[in-house]
Amino acid sequence: MDVTRRFRALIDTLCDAVARRGAAGAFGPGSGALTILLWTRLRRYATFLLRLCADDVSAPRPRPSRRRARPPANPARLALPRRAAWLLAPVPEAIAAAGQLRALLADPELQRRIGEEPRLGRILRPLCRCLGVKLPAPLRLPPRPPRQSGSDAAAPRPSRRVPALAPLPRRFRPPAACAPPPRRNRAPPGR
Repeated sequence: MDVTRRFRALIDTLCDAVARRGAAGAFGPGSGALTILLWTRLRRYATFLLRLCADDVSAPRPRPSRRRARPPANPARLALPRRAAWLLAPVPEAIAAAGQLRALLADPELQRRIGEEPRLGRILRPLCRCLGVKLPAPLRLPPRPPRQSGSDAAAPRPSRRVPALAPLPRRFRPPAACAPPPRRNRAPPGR
């Protein structure tokens, strides 16, 4: 079986398991949106990989230039977890999918295709992360260059953190005008 069929079968199995487990509440109460997001993302991975592995693909496709109205910013935007192997606990079937992905990554045909088409890393890196699969050498990104220091470096970005206030000295006494009024001993009413 060629690489694209094996990858498609892996994604189909994983999508079925995610849908079943998500409907049963594996991602927590009210996690329907997370289930749909994960299922959609997996389907997108499969479509993108099949498009990249097609023989007639040589350059990225231009995006249509239609303008859409942007939805309002949502501060509580839903995102998938980023920690390694996060999918293994809620979806036990993902353990088998991780083994299949390891075997697929060891396939010389896929390694050759990764060398020819580096955009495959955009699919395989997040999939490896969520399934806890160690990235093979062709998929690893080069280390980021260290930040430059000195006069040729760009100006540092201002911090958004509020600076901490300096602690007050122990013997600080507010001026009399700011001091609370003295307490008076009053007799309760009616005495």
